[in-house]
Amino acid sequence: MKILSKIFLLAVGFAVCASAAVDQCKPIGWATRSGRTSTPFEVTGGGNAAPITVTTLADLQKYAKDSSPRVIYIDGTLGSGWNGKSGDRVDITGSNKTIIGLRPGTELKAVVYIKKASNIILRNIVIKGPGSNADQAWDNFNIENAQNIWVDHCEFWDGQDGNADVVKGADNVTFTWCKFGYTRKSTHNLSNLIASSDDEPASVGKLNITFMFNWWVAANQRKPRCRYGNVHVINNLYTGNSSITAGTAVLGVSAGVQCHVRTEKNVFIDENDPIYNGNNTDGSGGNEVIDNIFTRCSGNTKGQGTSFTPPYDYSFALPASEVEAAVRAGAGANLASPAACDESTPASSSSVSPVSSSSVEKLAEKAYQAEKGSINGGVVENSNVGFNGEGYVNFNKGGDFTIPVKVDVAGQYKLDIDFSNGSGEERALAISAGESKAEHGFKATASWTTWVTESVNLDLVAGENTVKFATLDGKDGPNIDQFDVTLVKEIAPASSNSVTETSSSGTTSIRWSAVERRAHMAASVAWNVFDVNGVMVAKGFGSEVDLAGMRPGSYVVKAAGRLHKVTVK
Repeated sequence: MKILSKIFLLAVGFAVCASAAVDQCKPIGWATRSGRTSTPFEVTGGGNAAPITVTTLADLQKYAKDSSPRVIYIDGTLGSGWNGKSGDRVDITGSNKTIIGLRPGTELKAVVYIKKASNIILRNIVIKGPGSNADQAWDNFNIENAQNIWVDHCEFWDGQDGNADVVKGADNVTFTWCKFGYTRKSTHNLSNLIASSDDEPASVGKLNITFMFNWWVAANQRKPRCRYGNVHVINNLYTGNSSITAGTAVLGVSAGVQCHVRTEKNVFIDENDPIYNGNNTDGSGGNEVIDNIFTRCSGNTKGQGTSFTPPYDYSFALPASEVEAAVRAGAGANLASPAACDESTPASSSSVSPVSSSSVEKLAEKAYQAEKGSINGGVVENSNVGFNGEGYVNFNKGGDFTIPVKVDVAGQYKLDIDFSNGSGEERALAISAGESKAEHGFKATASWTTWVTESVNLDLVAGENTVKFATLDGKDGPNIDQFDVTLVKEIAPASSNSVTETSSSGTTSIRWSAVERRAHMAASVAWNVFDVNGVMVAKGFGSEVDLAGMRPGSYVVKAAGRLHKVTVK
């Protein structure tokens, strides 16, 4: 799954967010209230405590459990992963904590549990599970019997039992600008569960939760599925992906026992049953559906029963028509630094961009910018910061792009390619120039805003080449930003007396010299002919290359690893 599926200018996205006059540096929604009342609660996390930067999971756990207010910066990828109910886990049991990734895409390879704590802020963190299953495994993230929690600009992918659950008496929780998604097909891609049972007395009158400006990506169910709470689902984006969800029941926002949901000004795209009323088995719940947009959706879009009037201000909410652009641009662990949000920003001011492209460390600019190529099945985007040039190429499934590359001498060249791949899995491309082709798997990166470099070798002819990047087997690819070419080994050109040109009776051919044939090839070899754009126009096998019928112009013949320039008159 990628960040965007269409051309989108950052400046436009920022303007959309700014028009909402929401300060992204301050918590909103149910996290800012005490219980199910209008009484304000100030969510400060660790407040003005001096930040502590942690580089080990052990230190993160130590400070997350202690009794002191803490501002904790996570530096680097921490943890070794988990499976089932064993592996690395961070328990946040101390109150008054701010835990934030130091850079965009900061990844925790550990589940996170917030339990019996209050006044917690979690920001700018990516948690990727090992893939869903039907066992009672750990969730990526779980809030249990904890209060006044703000989760902002985080990403939760491929949770085993779920992505991010709120259960057993937890209360006053807000999720903003987060992503909840799956990248692998499974029957258990279930994202957000609110209360774990119809019989959960600790949750009666609690589980008051706001979801605002979040993005659900290819999740089968639980978006969210709730019991008991008053849940406000507003200004979120839902995008389906049949290649991941096919063959399973796909259910959207679902109100169950004693849960009342206000589903308001959201956008649902390619979703099945975006509103699901089947869990309201005793009629004690309800889902009020207000001013949403449903695009290419099937199944139910109608609400049932009543909801509630939120006791907090949300006058800054976007109209549904502006939600898709704003969420695609802003959601995810993309804050450039802990200082990306300045606490001095007035609450009444327009929002600032969550990411400034100038504040993100970029790789050095390279000679060939992917967005300058000819794209067939993909788009140019520029919302995932850290790229160079004017943007990067986001492939459609089965897509490709070509770009002209000019070199002085024929030879083997190394292409140093800058890319990002926040899908969680390796994605392969076929990269070719003429008959030279390499298939390369691009590793998963920490996020779609993490740009790294990998190298591929290709043979290029002297002069103009057309380099093609193509996805394989109708699958998706990484995002490609730019590349450089560096000569690794020159391929010696044929000597002037080794190629002869003739033209008679409308036919043109070349012959290998006897010396060359003995030295470099058998009497009969496979040969290929390329035009000046690197496109193969003829091929054959034998000791003679037949150029009959070729249009006048320059060509390159390749055989037995040697290149021959030929001019047809």
